[in-house]
Amino acid sequence: MVSPLTKLPLDAYVPILKGKAAELGAVSTAPKERLVPLLEFIDPVKASSALPKAWNTADGAVWVQMLNVEGINDPKFAGQIADFFDRVREKVCAVPVVTTTETPDTFSAIASVIAKDGRGVILRIDVEDLIDSEVNTADDITAVLEQLNIASSQVALVVDGGTLTGSQTIQATLAIQALSALNLREWMSVVLSFSAFPEELGKVAARNSVTPIPRVDAKTFVTVRNKMEGSLIYGDYAVGTPRYGSAPFAPIPNIRYATNDAWQVHRGGKRSSPSTQYVALAKDIVNASYYGGKNFSPADQKLNDVASKVGGPGNATIHLRIAASRHLHLVLWRLANLGAP
Repeated sequence: MVSPLTKLPLDAYVPILKGKAAELGAVSTAPKERLVPLLEFIDPVKASSALPKAWNTADGAVWVQMLNVEGINDPKFAGQIADFFDRVREKVCAVPVVTTTETPDTFSAIASVIAKDGRGVILRIDVEDLIDSEVNTADDITAVLEQLNIASSQVALVVDGGTLTGSQTIQATLAIQALSALNLREWMSVVLSFSAFPEELGKVAARNSVTPIPRVDAKTFVTVRNKMEGSLIYGDYAVGTPRYGSAPFAPIPNIRYATNDAWQVHRGGKRSSPSTQYVALAKDIVNASYYGGKNFSPADQKLNDVASKVGGPGNATIHLRIAASRHLHLVLWRLANLGAP
């Protein structure tokens, strides 16, 4: 388990995940020794019951960010944040995540949580802000530390390149520029994250196809790490994207299967008859050369069960959970055994 207020080991992994059923289900079955999920929630009340079920340990740190996407008035939302940490305090080792743009009420609530828990805080900053000449990020960071009454040595920094676009070279160059504006040794840990899975799968993966989508996020991280001094920790958005939203209708059945250098996306042909398609897609994966074997992870076992009809065919949520679970296990294995995500 990774304790709060300790430097993350080099083979730690910080996936940035939505606090939804599929992602929480994947976290619940993942090895927790070097995993530090950053979970985004939009409902602090529901999160207080959902998080302890997914992260059922009080020993390892889990990073929690509350997003006010519903436009709740500032004092009420800040109160909900404080109440969330009160509710989960004895159940999970939750560490708050903030940005430089929180409201004064939220900063006040988080400052109280920090003082009460003594677990430090996570500061999340976009790469774009660090390279934008019109944004004084240094002053913004100083202001955050003052409002939270905390030293940078008790802060883990998440440098988020999730919204960057362009080639691996372009993203790496921008990330290096952003990191060069920081004193990396000043912080407890520094996480660098990217996102590579497409927001609209239908634009890159045709129906009735198997499409490899390169894991550019992992490759870009390695490029940056090799050119920077200091210890960078790997983060990504797994098989998700930075955008927080929901589809208006059920997607065409698809299974996203993480491999060493790509996601192999097996996609069906229509929205109707999803059960039959999920079974066929699972069969294709377990018969593929890149299948990891049913003993590699719970996700691989589940795919084998679906393919052999030992269990049910699943649905979109179940298969997103399977995809995320497989991804988490693979990245953790690669970091531990190969030193690269």
